[in-house]
Amino acid sequence: MMQTQLTRSYGRKKARKLRTTSQKAYEEILPLVKIDQANSFFDKHSREIWLEIGFGGGEHLLAQLAQNPSVSMIGCEPFMNGVAKLLTHLDPKDYDRVRIWHDDVRYLVDVIPPLFFTHAFILFPDPWPKKRHHSRRLITKEFMDKLRSTLREGALLHIASDDVSYVEQIQGVLYNDPTLILCEGPPSSNPSTWTSRPEGWPPTRYEQKALSMGKKCAYMRFQKKERRV
Repeated sequence: MMQTQLTRSYGRKKARKLRTTSQKAYEEILPLVKIDQANSFFDKHSREIWLEIGFGGGEHLLAQLAQNPSVSMIGCEPFMNGVAKLLTHLDPKDYDRVRIWHDDVRYLVDVIPPLFFTHAFILFPDPWPKKRHHSRRLITKEFMDKLRSTLREGALLHIASDDVSYVEQIQGVLYNDPTLILCEGPPSSNPSTWTSRPEGWPPTRYEQKALSMGKKCAYMRFQKKERRV
């Protein structure tokens, strides 16, 4: 299937050269869990399925696997070094409940069946802080409309960011969305209204980096409304 070329919503695809163990994991384990065809997600009788977009080094995804042994997860990450890091820590017993989309998530949502996920996580997406780059941001109405169609009724959408202008954009896109219920989130983009990470949210290295720089983080959780009969 021909893909329309998209403006990238992420930065580099590779940084430093992989270490020997990471390169080995990337070459040997990724083929076992990588999604490369529309029929490679999970079968129809699979367990509950969660989605993480931009999992970085995989800390949050691995924590969720450990805390939720009955759940399967699809992780999206174009960055080679991050994928390799996750794979080096992925327990072989979890290979059958993890799938990796090693590309732009916007191509994935075009082929995911509707009403597929029960949780979706977008934690600290690239903020593209320069105004001329704001069009590269992932969380737009267009993308969220597509993502929302893949969420089951009652599914939870978790979002976090430390960038003030991006939080303002996220709130503009989602706070008044009639198909979503705001379960948790600051009332404004002013960091003075932001609270600490809610209980049950495993930390990520991007969050820890922001906190170490003295930044505050905004945490938002939405629930997809159920249709009234």
